[in-house]
Amino acid sequence: MSMKTSVPIIASFLAGALVVTFLLLTRGFDDRVVQTVKHRVEVTKVAASNVKATTKAPARVATPTSINSVARINIPRIHLRARVGTSLDKGPAWWPITGRPGGGDTVAIAGHRTTYTRPFYWLERLQPGDLIYIRWQGRVHAYRMSGRRILSAKNLHIADARGHELLLLSACTPRGSARQRIVVYAWPETQKKRTH
Repeated sequence: MSMKTSVPIIASFLAGALVVTFLLLTRGFDDRVVQTVKHRVEVTKVAASNVKATTKAPARVATPTSINSVARINIPRIHLRARVGTSLDKGPAWWPITGRPGGGDTVAIAGHRTTYTRPFYWLERLQPGDLIYIRWQGRVHAYRMSGRRILSAKNLHIADARGHELLLLSACTPRGSARQRIVVYAWPETQKKRTH
């Protein structure tokens, strides 16, 4: 018998031996459990007058909110109030696979400047210090604009995770062209200013 054929045979034998040993060792365990439960149980009836009805409603169970829950963005400087969804055809939309407000990750929202609802038409008018509000899961998250950049449309890493929360608003630029992107950076109002 060669070494190649003997290794699988030995391994199969050992696996079988382990299964048989396990079954033999645990066989008596079921009997012990049944034996301890066979004792007599006394039942005492309780009068209905001793039972108090509770008027308290059961505790409400919180259900997780979908990552695509309804959100709203409010940018006072450019008079924008819009729903944030998942389709750019309907208005501002979350970038796929980015964080959401309050989660500590990069939060990215894109919007058109000249087509559909053109929510980010005046995005270049935002100035450092301007406030941006996002209502998400019942809370309003405030962000303060810290700067903006014009980047190539080929830059696919604009919204990469940075290890801290940062809001990015992006749109095609110049208006009517998809050649570049204008990207606005904003920090959560609770964090100290940093460079992006």
